[in-house]
Amino acid sequence: MTKPTAFLRIDDRLIHGQVIVGWLPEVKPDRLLVVNDKISEDFMRQELMALSVPPEIELQFFSTSEIAAESVSEQSFILVASPRDAWECLQKGIVPLRFNVGGMHSRDDKEEIFEALHVDTEDRRYFDMILNLGIDPVFQPTPQNEPMPLGDIL
Repeated sequence: MTKPTAFLRIDDRLIHGQVIVGWLPEVKPDRLLVVNDKISEDFMRQELMALSVPPEIELQFFSTSEIAAESVSEQSFILVASPRDAWECLQKGIVPLRFNVGGMHSRDDKEEIFEALHVDTEDRRYFDMILNLGIDPVFQPTPQNEPMPLGDIL
């Protein structure tokens, strides 16, 4: 089963100001789904994240093994921390109408592509697999930034 959904964003900070102030008003989702193995088991971080989400938006947390196409609506906003998490969503039949890469920040083992885009070998491998599915993610940290096709900048 495949299920279209409004928006999938890779951002290693998950819920933070750019998402709440920038992307939620842009996408206008009915629910925000955070898909990440670590966060799905960290109830303290879930509670902290929930503090900033407007009450009219349903917030749910899933591990990559728990997420399913049946969990999303056509108006869902899916937030993941890595290309691997995004790949797992795609493998469950979730088809984003917009696929956004917004924030993959600096770490010792990552190469800087842009200020908010740092990748390692594993990230590149998952991005290649995503691109090979015919999905075209764009790098766009905020709605005000010009979207750049990820395939063109990797």
